[in-house]
Amino acid sequence: MAGIQAGDGEPHWSSKTAFVLAAIGSAVGLGNLWRFPYVAGENGGFAFVLVYLICVLLIGLPILSAELLMGRRGGGSAISAITRLAKTEGKTGAWAIFAWVGMLTSFLIVTFYSVIAGWVLYFAIEAFKDVISNVGANGVAGFSAPLFATMTNEEVTGRLGGLLEQPKTMIIFHALFIGLTMLICARGVKGGIEKAATTLMPAFFVLLLVLVGFSVTQGAGVDAAKYLFAPDVDKFVNALTSGTLVLDALGQAFFSIGLGSALMVTYGLYMRKSTNIPGVSGIVVSADTGVALIAGMAIFPIVFQFGLEPGAGPGLMFSTLPLAFHQIPFGGIFGFMFFAMALFAALTSSISLLEVAVAWADGDKDTPNKARRRVIGTIILGTICFIIGVGNALSQVPADSAGGNFFSTWKPAEIMPLFEGKTLLDFLDSLTGTILLPFGGLMAALFAGWVMSKSATREELGFKSESSYNAWYFLIRWVCPIAVTLVLIFGAVIAPAVAKNKAAAEAEQVDSSIEQVAN
Repeated sequence: MAGIQAGDGEPHWSSKTAFVLAAIGSAVGLGNLWRFPYVAGENGGFAFVLVYLICVLLIGLPILSAELLMGRRGGGSAISAITRLAKTEGKTGAWAIFAWVGMLTSFLIVTFYSVIAGWVLYFAIEAFKDVISNVGANGVAGFSAPLFATMTNEEVTGRLGGLLEQPKTMIIFHALFIGLTMLICARGVKGGIEKAATTLMPAFFVLLLVLVGFSVTQGAGVDAAKYLFAPDVDKFVNALTSGTLVLDALGQAFFSIGLGSALMVTYGLYMRKSTNIPGVSGIVVSADTGVALIAGMAIFPIVFQFGLEPGAGPGLMFSTLPLAFHQIPFGGIFGFMFFAMALFAALTSSISLLEVAVAWADGDKDTPNKARRRVIGTIILGTICFIIGVGNALSQVPADSAGGNFFSTWKPAEIMPLFEGKTLLDFLDSLTGTILLPFGGLMAALFAGWVMSKSATREELGFKSESSYNAWYFLIRWVCPIAVTLVLIFGAVIAPAVAKNKAAAEAEQVDSSIEQVAN
């Protein structure tokens, strides 16, 4: 395995900056660019942001620190690290089950994340081709052309629908993206992951800031700021009383930061002993949240400028935003920049997710031929991801289109309220986000708070004051497990049951109204 070797024979990040960029890259992904701003706006603007920050500080940050300390203290892979730490404390090695679940979670996320990232790659290439075409036809003046200038509004918003009706094209771009992810992971910690992060993340931040400047000056910046940062009491109360507010906030924290998936345990494997875990944890969560908020100011001024729908969910990235760039000068250039930025974010997240399984494949600390094992493991694991991803891609093809297939209509877990009506990709998205990630976070908190000794966690974290350590220990031992358990129960059991009963009641009311009209 490529990497800088230390006395323990393990690869290490070459510097604190390299680790921070890699960790931020793993946290910053597609969800930051559209989901966080959208969910924040729909749940009361700054009121939601405030709840999110509380979740991050009281739950996300302590668990992030716990996962990093487990990885660094245990070494090897996430699974071997947890096994080793448990046995050191005189506990059963069965605790490694949560690392296995975390690895499975990361692996499953890659299988559908790469499909959506393939859509991003497709749009980035199409936007680039559009810019080249405009310049070729109009010379330098072509740079000022809107995105997809020769198309109608309906054709622009329909591009995603058109892509979904082309399963072969989706699979090709899924293959290209997963192939690039595999190539980087196979090169190891320093030659692959670190190099990609230290190259892509600075480029990502530059593109983001340029887009913010353009968007605020050309769009409705005041309206966007109100949408994101002005407390909307009615929306906040509705979200709070419906029970979705805390669930959305904590779910966003887990998915965005990368908690509960053994990802940060794996990145902790490569941390140097001199790196202060609480300090870098604070930097990572601050950067992740900051990027999400700044991304909102890059997206929504343009959306509001043209009266488009801000709450469009996934369609915001692939339909609403292209339509916005279609209506402004230099839209082609800035449309390409946006999708290039989204691609960078998707790639840094994808390589970190695949690395969890690859680190397991290349063996424990003393395993021989680790570099060879890493390459072979990456090829095998990446190929399996690609195959499952094909099913995920096919599940997004409209059932009534020419490309309709078995996966278009297959509902893997239809009998469960949580997964009712969900095809493969949506099922895996819901399974990982609602159940597996919170479960992994819960187990990480229990392990750090109840299995590991206070002396071990205190030594590894290196808090500068005893009061800071005691605060972390109280949070990880009591607050995090209780809060995550409640959210897990609500998200997996109560919310789906309530939603199903509500839908049944509404359907009954409609039937009753129809019957009254008929009589």
